[in-house]
Amino acid sequence: MRDQFTADGGIVLDNALSYWVARVYLASRAAMYRRFRAHGVEITPEQWMVLVRLWEQEGVTQTHLAERTFRDVPTMSRILALMERDGLVERRLDPTDRRARLVYLTARGRTLRKALSGEAMALVDTLRAGIPEDDLLTTRRTLQRILANLEPEA
Repeated sequence: MRDQFTADGGIVLDNALSYWVARVYLASRAAMYRRFRAHGVEITPEQWMVLVRLWEQEGVTQTHLAERTFRDVPTMSRILALMERDGLVERRLDPTDRRARLVYLTARGRTLRKALSGEAMALVDTLRAGIPEDDLLTTRRTLQRILANLEPEA
């Protein structure tokens, strides 16, 4: 990975790992958005992550969702407001803590699971085409290790 720097202190952007991670992220984000739109669903990848987390477990706090989707609480509140407007989720007061709001899927939010999950699987099939499973597992482990290197010590 040292080939991303030249001897005179220059940068070879096309050799930078972060450059390729960003390009893959942007391209996969655009592809996901197009696939969902083809189903008549206008959701962002951020909203998709919220849906997936709620399909795993409903009735969680906005703070919990923010933590599980790597967002700050104000950003999560904005995401949920849009999803609520679009009839995907509803927020209810927590009966045990009147300061907190719990997030639930609506019927529409639940029905999107089958179609959108199928599209997500098809996208993953496209992403991994021609790449051996062992290489993909190594890539995931490597990215997890890079992330751990970037996170502050606990």
